[in-house]
Amino acid sequence: MSHAVEYREVAKADAPKLVPFFEAFYGQWFGEPVTSNSVQRRIDQARGIETFVVAEREGKLLGFASLRLVPSLDLTPYAELSDLFVAGLYRRQGVGRGLLGFIEQRARERGADRLILTTGLKNVEAQWFYRAVGFEDHALAMKKSIGVSKAGNPREIRAPQRSVLWRRVDATGTESFLLSRDDTGWHLEGNVVALLDREPAHIRYRVACDPSWRARSAQISQDRAGVQREVHITVREDGRWWVEGEEDARLRPCTDVDLEISPSTNTIPIRRLNLALGQDSEVIAAWVRFPALTVEPLPQRYTRTGANQYRYASRDFVTNLEVDDLGLVTRYEGGWSREAVADPGSSTLK
Repeated sequence: MSHAVEYREVAKADAPKLVPFFEAFYGQWFGEPVTSNSVQRRIDQARGIETFVVAEREGKLLGFASLRLVPSLDLTPYAELSDLFVAGLYRRQGVGRGLLGFIEQRARERGADRLILTTGLKNVEAQWFYRAVGFEDHALAMKKSIGVSKAGNPREIRAPQRSVLWRRVDATGTESFLLSRDDTGWHLEGNVVALLDREPAHIRYRVACDPSWRARSAQISQDRAGVQREVHITVREDGRWWVEGEEDARLRPCTDVDLEISPSTNTIPIRRLNLALGQDSEVIAAWVRFPALTVEPLPQRYTRTGANQYRYASRDFVTNLEVDDLGLVTRYEGGWSREAVADPGSSTLK
């Protein structure tokens, strides 16, 4: 039996299989719940403008890419690689190169003489990949949000709430963190520099919660000893959790994301539960371990012991937390200490 990867243009039957891929890649930016119908509708809307292709092996989708042909005042049009995504389990197996090769072939058939793309300034792994397959740095891409929400109102720009600098007190490590919000909910973004198993590591993450502080997605990137890895987590409206495009049924009872490497995610259950003084509650978090980047359910208990104090317990681990008015940790007993904080409009650190 052949195990070769097939590259082809998308078919209608692919829509249900693409749901976890769209959730992992687009996340909250999709603008609506990711369902088979919404995926098919987006593909239909783009037909004639975008050429959407998939990589498949033995009936299982491994990744997707999208090509856009752009008319130009030049003699020939150019092609744009608008999207490229490979599920984590299938990366570094040639799938991305295969998708790109298929896209290039389609672009040449349509008369394009060059292929361009944009990628995130901080997405170093993607930049290395594209350079390795022949792309060159060409220009600086810029953008300006002029979008309108589904309600017809100008889209709310993400508003910073507070930035924090934490320092590890039990080991070597620091974190620069930003809490912000917009019309979709709350956003936690951090950059952690630490030693993991005695090797220097840089972790970048983004966690999104809805307005009631229920976790919706998480994107984590880790650069350790020259090896870059990522994990993408999405939570559907029905409470099902997907990790790297695959549903993880173990996580269905979870309500929160907890990053082992950061004190920031303690804020999620603290804000969501809004416990009264003396009250406690048990939660189950999707616990992301480092440096393995595995995800597992972790029972936890929070007890509010003071106006800004909580006891945190999980398995045989117990510690005390002190938080500020936004629920951000100021002191994590035996773990982290807040070194500086700045609020919007403030020009100095506190």
